[in-house]
Parts: sequence; C-alpha cells; structure tokens
Amino acid sequence: MVAKRRLIVAVLVVAAAVTAALARADAAPSAQSVPAPRWIMVSGSVPGLVDAGLPQSELDDLNDPSTLLLVQHVYTNSYLPNGTPTFNFRSTADLARALRAGEIPDSMHWVLLDLEASSLTPPRDQRDPIGALRRAEDVAHRYGKGVIFAPAIDLMNVLEPGLSGDALYQAFIDRLVTPGAAIADGFEIQAQRTEATEYATSFVKEAVQAAYAANPSGAPVLAGVSTNPNGRQVTADDMIEVYNAAKTAGATGYWLNIPGGGAECPNCGEPQYDVAVEFLNKISATPTPPTETGFPTGIPTETGLPTGPVLPTNGPFAS
Repeated sequence: MVAKRRLIVAVLVVAAAVTAALARADAAPSAQSVPAPRWIMVSGSVPGLVDAGLPQSELDDLNDPSTLLLVQHVYTNSYLPNGTPTFNFRSTADLARALRAGEIPDSMHWVLLDLEASSLTPPRDQRDPIGALRRAEDVAHRYGKGVIFAPAIDLMNVLEPGLSGDALYQAFIDRLVTPGAAIADGFEIQAQRTEATEYATSFVKEAVQAAYAANPSGAPVLAGVSTNPNGRQVTADDMIEVYNAAKTAGATGYWLNIPGGGAECPNCGEPQYDVAVEFLNKISATPTPPTETGFPTGIPTETGLPTGPVLPTNGPFAS
C-alpha cells in the first residue's frame, strides 16, 4: 500500500513538472526568424551618402531590415526607414548592462561586439576576446539576441605583440577567427586595413573560409571595407578588391565604414562620402563574382535567433 501511494505521488510530481514546463514554454516568445545582416553602416552616415549623390535605386536596395544601422539611441532613419537600428558595443560589460537595464528593444535582433586594442575596450576583454564573446552570448541569448563578433586585428598587439605581415594575419585567423566564428551568431572580419596592400585579397579570402570551416551551420560572415581606413587614402577600386575577394569566398554581408576624425579614429579626417558612393555605384553595376565551391552561394534570407524574455520598451533607448 505504501509503495502504491509513493508511486502515485511520484506520478503526480512528474505530471506537475511537465505541466509547469509546458506553461513556461507557452509563455516564452517563439524563435524569431529575422533577416541575416547584409549591410552594416552608421545610421548618421546616410545623409552624407545622399548629399554625395547616392542614387535612389541604391537607397531603395539598402532600405531593408537586413541593413543594420548603427545608432546610439533608437530612431527611424528617414532615408532608410526599413533599416534596423542596432547597437555596437566595445565591451561585454556594457552589452550586458544594456540588456539587463532593458535599454535594447525587442525590435533589435542583433547586437555587435566590436572589441579593439584601445581604451574603449577593457583590458580584460582585450586579453581574452573569446572569453568576452562567450560572456556576451551567455547574456544576449537569454534576451533573445544574436551577437555579431567583430574583433579588430589590432587585438593581436595584445595577444601576440610584434607580429606583422603573413604571421600577423595567420595568427589573427588562428586566435580569433576560428574560435570566434565557431561560437558566434555572426562574425565580421575587419578586412578594411588590408585595402591597397598586398594582403587585400588573400587575408579576407582565408578568413572567410576559416570562419565557415569553424561553423559549417552557416552563421552570417561579413567583411569590412572602408573609405579611409585609419586615415589612409584609398580608392573605390581598392575597396572593391576586398569586397570581391570576400564575396567570392562566400561572405554574406559587408560593413561599410565611412570614418571621420574623432576619438575612435583621430587620423581619419573628413568622411569620404564620395568614395563610398563610387564604391556602391560600381558594385551595383558589376556582375557578382562566382562563389568558390564548398561555400555558400547566396546570402541567407533568414536567421533563427535564440528565444528569450520580452524586454521592456519604455527605457531610454525605447523605439
């Protein structure tokens, strides 16, 4: 009799646990399918592109949720109202704080983790960028956000000082691209520093391929181009050289950098909007180069992001 009673109690406990689990599952938001990022750019740079003569047809192409518009607070860009406002963080601590404070709205599916060897990134994150990525994703996934990891190549000055040339770029791939792409929801290769150098095509090609080898499930892989990387004068054709090499290797999107002088790039001078417009005009008029065998042949249209609690939208960054 006692054994039978214990069996009944055990069955009731299991049933209650199952019911509670189902209730939690029903309460949680379903997994969201959102556009994979195709372009990343600073939202405030768009008026400069328009003033420099960007054609309406190219604005229309950018006016899509797959264009991530980097902002400091959420607002609708009047030129690209369908673009997705997105925050770019230089430290894991800032990313985690913003999520926990409810400063990142539900409409923001992606966040960027852009670690640099500068005062903007804490020493802890510089010394262990992969650990920083893991901590960022642990928090972001609880809130239903995907993390695009964008480590700067200058982090190698901290990880392996003194490297240059082939050794520098190979070490970056080994220390950051391969382990980072293996766990990141998206990976952006800051290839812009190789523009107009002998590494313009070889580095980004090898980095994109390494990212896909590390994460065969097909997380987005993007490449960066710049109108004036760290203040160097480059041409639209220099940018296209990197762009085509990345695209041929299977890159799914691009970060268009149009830097201006300031704390983040004191040597950059005036933003080169004319160069950016020439670049966009030329790639829109040029046939897409063939993608190499074994890598994605097109840009994925949707990406499943982890589920998480619904965030409040009445904070200082509410849309």
